[in-house]
Amino acid sequence: MRNFIAIAIGLILFSCVKEIDSLSDLNSDFYEIQNRSIRMNDTLKVNFGSHLDKIDSISLLLNGKKVPNPVVLNFQNAELGINSLEVNVYTKDGRVNGKTKLPLLSEREEKAVEFEIINEYPHPQALFTQGFFYHKGRIYESSGQYNKSKIVAYQLGSNEFLQEVKNDERVFAEGCALLNDKIYQLTYRERQILVYHAPSLELIEKLQMPTELREGWGLTSNGQELIAGDGSHQLYFFDEQFNLKRKIQVVGNVSIYDQINELEYINGKIFANVWQTPYILVIEPENGRVEHYYDLSPLLEEGGTDDDVLNGIAFYNGNLLVTGKKWSNIYEVNLPE
Repeated sequence: MRNFIAIAIGLILFSCVKEIDSLSDLNSDFYEIQNRSIRMNDTLKVNFGSHLDKIDSISLLLNGKKVPNPVVLNFQNAELGINSLEVNVYTKDGRVNGKTKLPLLSEREEKAVEFEIINEYPHPQALFTQGFFYHKGRIYESSGQYNKSKIVAYQLGSNEFLQEVKNDERVFAEGCALLNDKIYQLTYRERQILVYHAPSLELIEKLQMPTELREGWGLTSNGQELIAGDGSHQLYFFDEQFNLKRKIQVVGNVSIYDQINELEYINGKIFANVWQTPYILVIEPENGRVEHYYDLSPLLEEGGTDDDVLNGIAFYNGNLLVTGKKWSNIYEVNLPE
């Protein structure tokens, strides 16, 4: 009987001095953070519910930089979108470590643009619109699909091509943009960027697509940089030779947007179509915050296939031109006030 009691007491003592091996032993909410709706300017705090007497210190790392716990989230210590979060808890038993993601949403709700149709123009219906911009009286358009890809120029209001350059049949053309008298045309999965002399549409160079882009989707320019998307939630800023300068994530008040497709830079903002939706987002290029959005459902054209979606954005005469793949019309609508 005495031996049995001694063993029982020993087991109780052993359980009382159990080492802390993980955050779960500390009853921490660390891994729940990634599932919460946390917004810029919120306070982030990692909580611990047990063995507090054993915790000597806590080190919190946000995007690799040490921050206090709790910490007020701002643009000095975090970014909109996915952030990396790491915690190190130092106890009498050693160190306990955890890593997770912190999705950070915008503190501002994006506003719907009240728009009106100002004008309608014909659109060459054979074009599978991938890139679309207006320059010096002409629409320049990149049309996709294998065996059919090309870049064309035509006057707004006409279906007749003034210029037409067909791509290799193995190329699926994507977004296009103008920068310093050159037109850049992305390819979907061919890892090429085709560069044309703007006035003549003569092909003058082929660039290798940078590794940062998983695929070629949308492309625009702010006059100094090329801004590209790859169908993810990120937009990338490149120089003329496609060296990466920086990137942002596209983020609203309730979600992080992905499937970012056709792009246009207008009055200091990035306008972006969300693929297979009637939405165009108006994005702050400094931080990726979505400040406005268009719901262009009333403009969606009937007929065609599921691929014939909204996918053309251009700046014209102080307004916005929008069209879609194999659409018969280009619509002119107002910009946000």
